[in-house]
Amino acid sequence: MKVLLSRQGGLFVCGTNAFNPLCANYTVSIYRTHTHTYTISLTQTAVITASRKGNLFTATVTDFLAIDAVIYRSLGDSPALRTVKHDSKWFREPYFVSSVEWGPHIYFFFREMAMEFNYLEKVSRVARVCKGDLGGSQRVLEKQWTSFLKARLNCSVPGDSHFYFNLLHSTSPVIRMHGRDIILGVFSTPANSIPGSAVCAFDMEQLAGVFDGRFKEQKSPESIWTPVPDELIPKPRYTCATVRGILCLSKGDPVPQYGGACASVRGSLCLSKGEPVPQ
Repeated sequence: MKVLLSRQGGLFVCGTNAFNPLCANYTVSIYRTHTHTYTISLTQTAVITASRKGNLFTATVTDFLAIDAVIYRSLGDSPALRTVKHDSKWFREPYFVSSVEWGPHIYFFFREMAMEFNYLEKVSRVARVCKGDLGGSQRVLEKQWTSFLKARLNCSVPGDSHFYFNLLHSTSPVIRMHGRDIILGVFSTPANSIPGSAVCAFDMEQLAGVFDGRFKEQKSPESIWTPVPDELIPKPRYTCATVRGILCLSKGDPVPQYGGACASVRGSLCLSKGEPVPQ
């Protein structure tokens, strides 16, 4: 069993089912099944939206070899959508940690290999999609997200040279703290670094603001991520209320200079800054 969610007096359960993955919605009068991940060795996360006919948003791997990492929407009345298959510009060896519903978005917390630098390094990320995303057209992003964005999570000790806790292990639900919506994350250093761990707090309003910041793009799977000039960023910016087909920040076709690259939020050095836990 990999997912167990309480929903409207019933249970929503997902499991590997002996390499025949299924999800089941258990209530008094309804029994429904849905496909789920094959593997038991990797983590996955899922959330059902709070609406009456809630959608299931899942971050997992969907193939037997566990190489097709995906954020997927299913169930409910909305069309099924997923991230682009086998494209390192969207994910590169992700390890999904948690997911939360907040406002018009679903946020996914994970860690992955980063391509922003001239060397490979595991970093922690937050990605988000619009709950009401309708997907692309037949020409661009058909049955795929048009609202997908991701940013780096920064949990570090400030100074002349920041000391980073790069590996996210778990998060809290969104909690109300000192009049702010806060999510707490448990981070550690990698195995080849000085041992250390930390708890960082992220303000959800500030986190959402990062996705309205500047962007980076990756023009090819082998290239590093570079800043996108401001004049090439579509205006007005994409919002969850934007009509499908007008704007698309998660792929480059509406703006040819993007080179077909998935967009990564640059923000403040591509970071969503964590804060010390308020006392």
